[in-house]
Amino acid sequence: MGLDMHVRKINSWEKKDLQKMMIDVLRTACEKTLKVNNADSFDPNSFDIEQWFLENPTTTIPYSVGEEICYWRKHSDLHGWMRDLFYEKGGTSEYGFNHDCVILTKDDILRLKLDLIERKLAPTSGFFFGQSYATEEDIEYRMNDDMEKIDLMLQAIEDKATIYYTSSW
Repeated sequence: MGLDMHVRKINSWEKKDLQKMMIDVLRTACEKTLKVNNADSFDPNSFDIEQWFLENPTTTIPYSVGEEICYWRKHSDLHGWMRDLFYEKGGTSEYGFNHDCVILTKDDILRLKLDLIERKLAPTSGFFFGQSYATEEDIEYRMNDDMEKIDLMLQAIEDKATIYYTSSW
């Protein structure tokens, strides 16, 4: 057991499929409501999955949706940074930020990059988390690895994917 951390991307074609599914769900829900409340008809063109992710940045996403682009094991300080971002974005968790998701934007990734460079990640601990890196050699190794992953995340966003962080411990 231990802290396993992932950034996953949802490609543009997968978002189109998700959008179709969400429109079907909304249409069905609205049709049932329309029969009771005589509300305005549902406009499927008004739903935008990208906007929905931005407005609901801590939504639950099934793990099978998307593909992994980054993986860390026991990078507790980074996990703490993501946990803080999750709560900043209004997230709530039944399990102490375990199996929760947070959508990452380009601004989030650039802020993370700056915080890594300036060594502003707060020490984070937990039973399965491991320890913060202490030696200069460890810090340099982790920094190089993190910067490579930052580049992967930024490239995914540039390619119009939606990316999110999730973890389990």
